[in-house]
Amino acid sequence: MSEQNKERVRRYYEQVLNGRDLDAVGEFFADERIVEGVRGGCFRYFEAFPDLHVSIDELVAEGDRVFCRSTMTGTHDGEYKGIPPTGRHIASESAEVFRIADDKFVGYWCLANVAGLMRQLTEEPVAASA
Repeated sequence: MSEQNKERVRRYYEQVLNGRDLDAVGEFFADERIVEGVRGGCFRYFEAFPDLHVSIDELVAEGDRVFCRSTMTGTHDGEYKGIPPTGRHIASESAEVFRIADDKFVGYWCLANVAGLMRQLTEEPVAASA
C-alpha cells in the first residue's frame, strides 16, 4: 500500500503541478472544498511563475500517509501577492503530508517556506565579491 500511495503523490506532482492540469485536481482530492482551494492556489503560482517546476526531493510513506519534501523553482514573471514581476529565478522548499484512502487524498497538510520566497522577491541580491 505504501508504494501505491507514493506513486499516487508522484502522479499528482506530474499531472497537476508540473503538467498544469487543474481539471485533474478533483481526481486526487476527496473534499471539493480542498479541490477548489488547490486549484486557486496552483493557478496563482502558475500565473506568477509561468515556468514553475516542482521536484520531489524526498518521498516517505507509512500506512495511509505520504510525506513529501519538494523544491519549487521558477521565474517571477507575473504578480505574486502584490509584488510585480521581478524576473528573478526563485527556489522554495516545502513539506507536505498526504493521507490517502480509496486512492484519494483525504487529509493534506503543507508547510511552505513563504518567507524565504518573499525574501527572494523583495530583497536586493547579495553582490558576489571579486
